[in-house]
Amino acid sequence: MNLNARWYTAAPAAALMLLIVTGCASTFDVLPEKMGGLPESAPARPAEAYTFPNVYQSRPTRDAKPLDETEQKKLESDLVTLREQQKNLANPPPPPPPPPPPAKTAAKPPSKTPAKAATQKKEAAKTAETKKKEPVVPEAPSAPPKPLN
Repeated sequence: MNLNARWYTAAPAAALMLLIVTGCASTFDVLPEKMGGLPESAPARPAEAYTFPNVYQSRPTRDAKPLDETEQKKLESDLVTLREQQKNLANPPPPPPPPPPPAKTAAKPPSKTPAKAATQKKEAAKTAETKKKEPVVPEAPSAPPKPLN
């Protein structure tokens, strides 16, 4: 109950303060510069800020003549080229791929031991095959799992 009484007295006081402040807003241009007014070098306000055009008045005639077909086509082509230039500036094309490495035309010198290299390859293949065929057997028997409790 006490809170409502405060609200009912505070609301009209706040509304009165708002009215006072908005009434003073139009007089700030009359105040001296030291008190927050406009400086003397500020331009004067126009007498009428904006006038609405008369709806019933006829439109004035244009001074410029409309474009003919050749001028229209030239302007359209200019716009297309400008659009393409802007698109290329925004998204430049990717750089060209690097050139392929030069082809090796010189033949390798003959190796002195071609038979050794061939036998080493055969031995490596045989060891790989034998490793694949061997069964995997654990080295030590694993202990049975312990009960938790």
